[in-house]
Amino acid sequence: MNLKAEILRELRDGDMLTKLLLINGLLFMSLWVIEIISAIAHLHIYSWTIQNISVSNSLFLLVRKPWTILTYMFFETSFLSLITNMLILFWMGKLLMDFLNEKVLLATYILGGFSGVLLPVIMSSSGNVSINLLGSNAAVLAVTTAVCCYAPNYRIYLLLFKEVSLKTIGLIIVVIEFLPFLRLVHSMDLSVAFIPLNHLGGILYGFCWATLYKNGTDISSWFIQLCERLKDLFTPKPVIRVSKRAKKDESYVTYEEVTTNNTNQEEIDKILDKIAKSGYDSLTSEEKQKLFKQGK
Repeated sequence: MNLKAEILRELRDGDMLTKLLLINGLLFMSLWVIEIISAIAHLHIYSWTIQNISVSNSLFLLVRKPWTILTYMFFETSFLSLITNMLILFWMGKLLMDFLNEKVLLATYILGGFSGVLLPVIMSSSGNVSINLLGSNAAVLAVTTAVCCYAPNYRIYLLLFKEVSLKTIGLIIVVIEFLPFLRLVHSMDLSVAFIPLNHLGGILYGFCWATLYKNGTDISSWFIQLCERLKDLFTPKPVIRVSKRAKKDESYVTYEEVTTNNTNQEEIDKILDKIAKSGYDSLTSEEKQKLFKQGK
């Protein structure tokens, strides 16, 4: 199987963590190609693309480009930043899926990214400094904080440190994320202060989600339900076709159109799978009866 087919298969059938990693990687490569073409052809394609995928801390500009609140968290302009964030996401995302499920992982990533925009927008309302934010840091930090707060005492093995608790790992990652920006802010570049605010928004979301979730409240449930409805809306429903004909006092089934009535759709699917694997004769009398009721 070639690489393109394998990537498409993973995007279609892979788990949510694999999809997030692939999407981030593919979009980084796409942005890199655009930058090369822009430099060779002396065009402004790259700068135009950056302007339309990065989110502004200015509420006025954000309203004009609302899609950027989603796109900004899937693009990286630095290969080192991409590798660092994707390694952390792979590590912490796998734990979050093991503890809970992939729906929670997606909700934490997206909502953490959304939360990363809130503080910069709020702070910019009191001043005239405007910058564009781009990168998955807020979303990845939301996942990291959520895992570390959900199971703070869970211990994992590290090569050099042996057993380390998740709360220790989370603290180390947060400190590493913020140290470079403390130096930049100290250099009086006030616009850089909005970047730590973006990261802090993701951290606060992860902390709030984990704390409330352990107390029985899931603040991401609305997003998960929305995703389920969208998935049902855009997923074509399988049409079962059933017909019967008599032959030597026996009944046979082929696929003809039938609508779902009172019989459970999952039961019909299992019966059809059984026919495909073992033939119609392998069905019990009860299964045959259900199939013919469905045909009527």
